[in-house]
Amino acid sequence: MKASLMIIEGCDFSSFPVGGQLSHAKQLVQIFGDRLALVGISVDDTPVGVWIKKSFDGVLLDYFSIGKVNSLIKKPMIPGRLSVLLLLKLYKKQILSIGVKSAFIEAPEVMIAVSNWGLRLCYKFSGVENPLTMSRYPFGRLFANPFEKMLFSALANHAELILAAADRNAIKKMASRSKGILDEAKIVHYPTRVDTKIFNAKRKTLSGFQPVFLSCGRLNRVKGWDLILDAFRLVKDELPSSRLYFVGDGEDRKIVEIQIAKAALQHAVTITGFTDPVTVAGLMNSCNVFLLGSHREGWPTVLLEALACGLPVVSTRVSGVGDLIEEHSNGYIVETRNAEEYAAKMVAALKLHNPNPVSMEIAQRYALNKLGSDLESMWDPFRG
Repeated sequence: MKASLMIIEGCDFSSFPVGGQLSHAKQLVQIFGDRLALVGISVDDTPVGVWIKKSFDGVLLDYFSIGKVNSLIKKPMIPGRLSVLLLLKLYKKQILSIGVKSAFIEAPEVMIAVSNWGLRLCYKFSGVENPLTMSRYPFGRLFANPFEKMLFSALANHAELILAAADRNAIKKMASRSKGILDEAKIVHYPTRVDTKIFNAKRKTLSGFQPVFLSCGRLNRVKGWDLILDAFRLVKDELPSSRLYFVGDGEDRKIVEIQIAKAALQHAVTITGFTDPVTVAGLMNSCNVFLLGSHREGWPTVLLEALACGLPVVSTRVSGVGDLIEEHSNGYIVETRNAEEYAAKMVAALKLHNPNPVSMEIAQRYALNKLGSDLESMWDPFRG
């Protein structure tokens, strides 16, 4: 089948970089298969700058790599967003040579880069906060406002459909921030989905009387690992046998390891590194409580995965959690970034049911099996 839709993303559609955007891109590949042509990056020997056929979960797809990532963890000298924007401009002619006239995008730098390419565009906000306000690069924060204004303008002038993985309150705030450039009524609330074939509570292997807490995601400051570690230290004072797993990796790993050592928690805290979804699901089914400490999220995919595994959860107040957590039933929302408050909720969550029926029922509302039909009903390029 000839591809009818491109997905353009600064990922390899397989393993890097971990997070909600990669998870969603992989879900689209799983659902739409060879209707798609993929534009992404290389982390292996995939050639750069040419269209090739590449296998994704056994399906051969047209693939174009715009560049190679040499380190999966270290902070690059040139910001990734800037590299993707410039490389897309460099390879515009080659990318368009495939003849596909529609594209799905969920990265702001990609939307800015391709907005004038004459394509039919659908854009998905993975989160509605300005990503540069918490950039790892100090100079990047200086460009936060003009960057976002360029994105808003590109969307208003070129996007046929705008989706947002965020709750309505967060969408309203973003539309207000655009100062009239974006019409809130035209932004579609679009929760992320969870693959319940992988993430479910069928493999429960709880550790008895040893409380095990788990956080999953990239180790960077936006994800709030510092709050989780500080709160865990307090919990361990009360419950000495407690353990904490950070499932993931990232540019802050060395800093996290130093803080773990300073708190003398080396034997209680484990960093697993990057791992595959099946392994993540197994780890979730071996713990008592899932922890989310983020400063910001859109509609947190990893939280949905934890709910599908039947976990009670403790989360900071980020977009989406008000719809995913029923206080005192399947978890708690912490309104501040106070470690004492967060630790108290961690202890309270140990008393909630695991597997938790409320968590599993909520997760079923966002099961992956409905995603394809939902997208096809919203935008005709998804229908092929």
